[in-house]
Amino acid sequence: MKTLDARFKAVLMLLLVGASMAGCGVEDSTPTAPTVQACETNNTAEVKFQNKSNSNKTYDIIWDGSKTTTVAPGATSSTSTVAAGVQHTLVFKITNTSTDACTPSTPTPAKCTSHTYSCTN
Repeated sequence: MKTLDARFKAVLMLLLVGASMAGCGVEDSTPTAPTVQACETNNTAEVKFQNKSNSNKTYDIIWDGSKTTTVAPGATSSTSTVAAGVQHTLVFKITNTSTDACTPSTPTPAKCTSHTYSCTN
């Protein structure tokens, strides 16, 4: 009789443990793929341009040979997405002239980073 009571108690304990786990939020244990950011997939970075002009001049931003935006004194451009891990050319030109406001540079933004480039003149 004692053996039957011990078996009954063991089965009852297993049922109680199983029932209590059902209420603990145990869900399907199928692993999910990690979330991949678009910048990882597309190998991109974000850039902004800031005009810190001491002479109250507006700057045209030339990125890789093309005018991308114009920035007023004290202003910052909106964010642009660019290729990461490659060298770019950056020139701040005084608007409506062929004069460079600052020395041209060749930044290489890292993947999934954000950079703000500025010029003070």
